[in-house]
Amino acid sequence: MNEFHVIDSVMPDVPPSSPESLLAARERVFGGRAAVTVAVRGRRGRRAWTGMALAAAAVALVVAAVAIVVPRSADLPAASTPMRKLEAAAARLAATPEAKGRYWRRDIEDVIRTKNGPPYRVEERAMEVLAFGPHREVYGWREPISSKPYTVQGLKAWRRDGSPKLCPARGCNKNMPAYSSVNLDLGLELADGLKPTLTELRNLPKEPAALRARLLESSDAQVAAEREAWLVEAASRLVDSPATPGTRAAAYLLLARAPGIEVVDGVPGTFGLDGLALQFEGGQLVIDRRTGQLLGRQGLTPEGAAWRADIVKKVGWSDVRPVPPAKCVRCTARL
Repeated sequence: MNEFHVIDSVMPDVPPSSPESLLAARERVFGGRAAVTVAVRGRRGRRAWTGMALAAAAVALVVAAVAIVVPRSADLPAASTPMRKLEAAAARLAATPEAKGRYWRRDIEDVIRTKNGPPYRVEERAMEVLAFGPHREVYGWREPISSKPYTVQGLKAWRRDGSPKLCPARGCNKNMPAYSSVNLDLGLELADGLKPTLTELRNLPKEPAALRARLLESSDAQVAAEREAWLVEAASRLVDSPATPGTRAAAYLLLARAPGIEVVDGVPGTFGLDGLALQFEGGQLVIDRRTGQLLGRQGLTPEGAAWRADIVKKVGWSDVRPVPPAKCVRCTARL
């Protein structure tokens, strides 16, 4: 920075010093008889020296202020990296108090883009619910919502054809408005051989290294690469389970340090997911920067385009017992 440019801009009206004043200042700084001579000069000389001294003092104050206001480059804060942002989001999640309740429930909107026969490219949406109760009961169902073209060309072609009903969607099959989406007996399974009870899940460690060690206690003796893949699977399911906020935050950090996973800031906004992401081959876990809550998952093409997503619509504890839709077969079970 050019401090003197700043000085000139804030003191535009200071008159230039006379040659005598400049000489006196030089002698004053470096010593010598001239300092004494200037000191005993007449009233005009004293006035010139006094004016110069005041100007010099003002310059010194401005330079000091500039030095204080403008920090050195070494003092400037480094740009926050995606990993630092994830650590901050995880800390906020871990500090989040949980709501109380007897039932834990998660509602996810599943979105997938497919080809439903030329020329339509179709976006299918469905709601998936998974819930657990205090007496080992488990609930789960999938209910179709809509199916419609999502490209401009496909939408025009569909309308030219008379907007035919595209299934699956609400009203396609009135005898089965919802159906079981998962094997409810495996509702709490995190990975092959790791199926904790709800109590065990709630008591998992809240620190990444301790969580890693606890999870690996359930892994079979495998080669390191297979064991790491098993661990990633377990941790990625843990982040949207009924585990405590502290355990879920620890799972984020465990995943962030796993081989093949990268923390990125900014994700394709195709399905409205906007946040930090734990990115792996073919997909992402998207996390809210402000709260640390999981926003959802999305699948990516090799080119990086989002083609499907599981969007978290609602998750947490309450005293409201989940009620599966009418005629939903095998939508309740006991663990």
